[in-house]
Amino acid sequence: MKDDPDSDEEEEVNLAEIKLLNEKISNSPYNYQAHVDRIALLRKCGEFENLSSARHKMKDLFPLTKQLWLEWLEDEQKFAESEDDHQKLESLFELAVQDYLSCEIWLEYIQYSIRYIGTSDGVKKLRNLAERALSSVGLHVLKGSSVWEAYREIESAVLATIQPQPGSITTPEQNDQIIQQTAKVGLLFTRQLAVPLLNMESTMVEYEEWWKDNGDGEIPESVLHSYDKALEQMEELKIMELALESAESPKTEEYNAYIDHEMKSNNPARIQCIYERAITDNCLNAQLWMDYLKYLTNTLKSGPIVLSAYKRSVRNCPWVAKLWVGLVLTLERNSEPQNKVEEGLNEALAVGFSSASEYLELWRCWCDYIRRTHEEFTENPQEGMTVVRTEFKRATSHLLNEVLPGFSENADHDYTMWIYWANIEARGSQGIDEARKIMEEVMKHPDARLNWKIWEQYYHLERLHGDLTHARNVLRHAVQSSAADDGSAESACEFLIRFERENGSLSDLDESIKKVEGRMSKVIKRREKVGVWIVLLVFMLVAFAEERQKKQGGKKFDKNKKPRHSPNKKENRQATKRNISNTEPQENIKRKRTHSPNKEGFKEPAAKSPEKTIAPPPGYKPDKQQGQENATITSDERTAEGDKHTVFISNMSYSVQSPEEKLKIMFGCCGDVKSVRVVRDHKGKMRGFGFVTFHQIEDVEKALNLDRQPLEGRPLYVSRNTEKSNRQKVFKYETKIEKHKLFVSGLNFATTEETLQKVFSEHGVVKSARIVVTKGGKSKGIAFIEYENESDAAQAVMKMDETEMDGFTIKVAISNPPPRGRSSTMGKSLGQVERGTTVGSRGKGKSQVTLIPRSLQSSKVTKPDTIGKQEKDANDNTIHSKGLSNRDFAGLYSNP
Repeated sequence: MKDDPDSDEEEEVNLAEIKLLNEKISNSPYNYQAHVDRIALLRKCGEFENLSSARHKMKDLFPLTKQLWLEWLEDEQKFAESEDDHQKLESLFELAVQDYLSCEIWLEYIQYSIRYIGTSDGVKKLRNLAERALSSVGLHVLKGSSVWEAYREIESAVLATIQPQPGSITTPEQNDQIIQQTAKVGLLFTRQLAVPLLNMESTMVEYEEWWKDNGDGEIPESVLHSYDKALEQMEELKIMELALESAESPKTEEYNAYIDHEMKSNNPARIQCIYERAITDNCLNAQLWMDYLKYLTNTLKSGPIVLSAYKRSVRNCPWVAKLWVGLVLTLERNSEPQNKVEEGLNEALAVGFSSASEYLELWRCWCDYIRRTHEEFTENPQEGMTVVRTEFKRATSHLLNEVLPGFSENADHDYTMWIYWANIEARGSQGIDEARKIMEEVMKHPDARLNWKIWEQYYHLERLHGDLTHARNVLRHAVQSSAADDGSAESACEFLIRFERENGSLSDLDESIKKVEGRMSKVIKRREKVGVWIVLLVFMLVAFAEERQKKQGGKKFDKNKKPRHSPNKKENRQATKRNISNTEPQENIKRKRTHSPNKEGFKEPAAKSPEKTIAPPPGYKPDKQQGQENATITSDERTAEGDKHTVFISNMSYSVQSPEEKLKIMFGCCGDVKSVRVVRDHKGKMRGFGFVTFHQIEDVEKALNLDRQPLEGRPLYVSRNTEKSNRQKVFKYETKIEKHKLFVSGLNFATTEETLQKVFSEHGVVKSARIVVTKGGKSKGIAFIEYENESDAAQAVMKMDETEMDGFTIKVAISNPPPRGRSSTMGKSLGQVERGTTVGSRGKGKSQVTLIPRSLQSSKVTKPDTIGKQEKDANDNTIHSKGLSNRDFAGLYSNP
């Protein structure tokens, strides 16, 4: 017989693919799909020795599905010959039934174990196995009856083996055995009939037939009563089962409704069964795991069931810190040795988390465990304190040197881990001295010195374990260092004065009052300075806004024209004169010139004539783009603003040749293009933006879908066409957590969206893959992958994180961007918080100084009796005061 060349060629291809998969797994051990593909190919090629090794490697990293376990068990049974082989196979069965709830695996285990019948204690061993199977899956409404029937078949087989041979005489001992075994079969019937299961009516028919041959009289009333009650329950459960059957994956709402229904019955076994069913179908749903574990912990507290559930949860959702924290606590409740608990901690740290707060939570849990086991319950307290100190040093060092540099969030801005450590040290053998060293290290951080909460904890530490002198010094340092803008300084001063009244001498009180007065004078001066700056800046911004508004309008300023955004004079006066904190932009406010006094008795500021305007500060330059744009846009282009048939395009490269033609081709797929207008300056050079007008308004929506599409390598921005004064930058993506979307970082700049789509599609249906680019179209090395459902996204995180793509190691996490509009805390030390600063139109801090004319910088402006509009004090409290008069404003701009 000649070899089949096609078969040989296919085998070579498979072996080559296996080699590639081996390399892929070697480079990325947590690539789930690569493991599955390798096992399938090895099984197809008949490489059973390598197949067993591949399966064991995958089992060590991931829980296996029902199908993978059944294939593995089937293959191993083919080669099990010796007793040692059968023992290994039995151990494999024990592992298989632990991952997920599976009636099929339990049935396979029972069928395999029938071989024990006829051996010593074989029937007992088989019964114990069947009882375990009933405890696990016997309440499964759809599949549980198959396990009950298998158990009955075993007992019936045992009964058949003790029946006497035809024609032989039965001894009394044999007769007793037959009666006892028959009763066991009948008991299984009655137990099953009391459980609501699918097709339980057929089981009742089978029981009636069996009772005619083996029963005595009528079926017991207790059996019929239990059956009727189970039948009623089954009618209710059918509704739940039908809802599950008709629902699409992941069926979380249907499972939650089912769980709530079972909770009402308060049957722990049934509740555990439905939770296990839900977990099997939603193994990557972290919230479902946490709900299940919370129920087990509240119900059972500890024990092997709770511990097993926690271990399975971290294998399925290793990125969830709360599950690891629960595992550590459960190991402690089960009185596991410290090395086992520490193994759980180290595994969690090796997995890695998406936020610094999760690391903090895990370390706090570990330090709690170390304190409980070593601080109080050791024969040598000093040795126990040494262990506690070592672990706290380990925790704080890891947080400060490894965790925080990689995250922008403030995980522990109040330094709670350090304060926790200091309080424990104060109770130890070395007393307050060691605690003071810890607190002194904390106070070396600028953000800690500004935080009154930390000073307060330091003060209470000294009061409990130190002395009055050190407590006084702590408060005096707090008075000088606490932030002046958030009320911290006032709190420190109040504590110091109260302390001296309760504990100090008169001289101590006098000295502390002197320090407090000196500090508060600085706080008040800062508050006054902030208030005056606010008045000046707001007034100047209003003036600049009026000038820009007149320039943008392209017409002479009409002093009698009614303001566009104010329905009447009263509202207009309130918008421009009274309400500084109004959220309406100052550019949209025009003043109605009038000389009549307002209700407060002040004259309304008269609008300046176009010929006589307020001189801008030195160095001020008008907005050239706006001036040029108004000068070059024709009347037709100006009327295009606000046209609903038109879209506004921007961010075009200045090097694009024949932009009108290319834009017409690009937008031609959206509909019939009426015109394309690209804005140019007075020299004829393109400005990078323009307008595209369609004949049909419906085509505008299609055109908006081309937003961010590249034009000669640069993303083209497409937005709705509105009047320039009404245009707002709108962020088109979500700024909150999206569990179906992934954030990928560390990408090769050459990686394409097509590559991402292909790679991440291996783990689920990908709706979109978007690489974040600069305005010039260059990749930033980060991307967002959107899946159709959350389970696929969670699975991709577990399989793709820390894998290699295009030569770069990428990081994958659930998309949870920080809130927009807040300053980044990247690079700050642990717990650093910003001091309150005055915010103006150009930002914070010193950048506002450039808005003040030099003539005012040298003026000594005293605090007026009334400060215009509203201002904020150093504690961020609003101070209401009367408006300034015209004379007050004129005085602010007068030369010294």
